[in-house]
Amino acid sequence: MAAILCQSISSLCSATCSGCGKICSLPCTVCSSVCKPLCEGVRKLCTSHFCLYGSVAIGLNLPQIIFSFSGMSSIGCKGSQWLMVNLLFSISHIVAAFYLASQSTSWNDTLKTLCYDPWIAGYILVGIASFVWLCMGLDWATSGAIANGNCSDNIGKLVYDSIYCGFAFFGVGMTALGISILISMCMGRNSSWSGGNANGNDVKDQNQSDATYYAFNGKASV
Repeated sequence: MAAILCQSISSLCSATCSGCGKICSLPCTVCSSVCKPLCEGVRKLCTSHFCLYGSVAIGLNLPQIIFSFSGMSSIGCKGSQWLMVNLLFSISHIVAAFYLASQSTSWNDTLKTLCYDPWIAGYILVGIASFVWLCMGLDWATSGAIANGNCSDNIGKLVYDSIYCGFAFFGVGMTALGISILISMCMGRNSSWSGGNANGNDVKDQNQSDATYYAFNGKASV
């Protein structure tokens, strides 16, 4: 009888400890599932030819995200509504930078991504809409319409700061994008030249593959 009782208590304690262990490790599991792809994306960005562009995109869009969250206290305010839409544009700029960095591992990949990738094509339209939204925000801010509604005292400053960062991103960001493309082109040519000296067949096969790819896409577009 005592042995059965001890065995039952032992089983209960074991199950309780096992359950507690799973509950305690749940936050770590969730954190790992979120942090692992994030860290992988940061690693690809830092080792990509588009590291400069990605750094500029993060540096000039992250403050806009912070400004947008700071101005969400007044939902009925026109300035808050503008900031919420601008929040989506800022996130899309950062996501696009990570995507471009992850897809452009060589000069050929860069060409394919910039010229034929449907996600990049969609992002170009988003970028145009983002620039138009900045111009609308500047017009509302200068006319005072941005403060219409139940707005907080600092809503004008938050909007102006977001507009400054937004226009700076289009100016500095486009320059960084051009430099990143040049870096990818120069490094791609150097690697192709070295690869050609080491193994000419590999370069020839790669060129044939690229020619087939572009020819296929050209026929498909027609």
